Amino acid sequence: MSGFVLLARDLLDNNIWRMNSDLVRLWIYLICKSNFGDREYTYSRGATKVTVRKGEFLRSLRRIGEDCAYTGNNKLVVWSPSRISGMLNTLEADARIEILSNSSTLGTHLRVVNYQSYQDFASYREKELGTDAEQMQNKSNTVKAVNKKQVDALWEIYLEELSPKPPHPRLTAKRASALTALYNEQLSKNGSDPLVLFRQVLKAVRSSPHHMATRAYQLPESLFRNEERREQWTHRAVAKATATPHTPTVSRNWSVDT
Repeated sequence: MSGFVLLARDLLDNNIWRMNSDLVRLWIYLICKSNFGDREYTYSRGATKVTVRKGEFLRSLRRIGEDCAYTGNNKLVVWSPSRISGMLNTLEADARIEILSNSSTLGTHLRVVNYQSYQDFASYREKELGTDAEQMQNKSNTVKAVNKKQVDALWEIYLEELSPKPPHPRLTAKRASALTALYNEQLSKNGSDPLVLFRQVLKAVRSSPHHMATRAYQLPESLFRNEERREQWTHRAVAKATATPHTPTVSRNWSVDT
């Protein structure tokens, strides 16, 4: 295999880096093996037909295990199909991939969420590359874009959804910064009431066994630590709200200071 893929340095700051090392290995494998070009490929066997588009991947679980085999403690480690299926489900629950179909003849068809953004140099020029001073200034400007009253409103909803009983976490500057970035990048641009959408985001978090199992994963500085995570959670919340009827929530009116 030749060529290259782009891998963001903030992978080291991401929650996946603190997961099982096999999960990190599988995630990087999927990034490397997904269809990187605009050309689409159609595979068929009998009546089954699958078209693989950019950012998608088709492979049987057995073959994935063979591809990712490694040597540990002087023995060959090959993941079982059930082990791979469980890891794929974890990545899907973490909003990193979407499992499109499973076929006994052609294999598992999946899509890497935000693949285009991962592999676009422009994404890194605009969001990642810059001096430490520039990044600190950008963070400072982001915090100023939403006033304290608005952040307090977001924090109140956060406590209602993820910390209804004491002891409650404190609203630190780091958490306020994460909530502000989420508001500016996602909540205010979706066409919905920002507070209603934020509550939907937190309900999506509550539906994730992985995140609800560890308290640290539920805190804003973990959930919304970078733009990728903020976008993933918002898209997941919108999709869940669209698919599941819900009772409308009374919204509060407030605006962004300019």
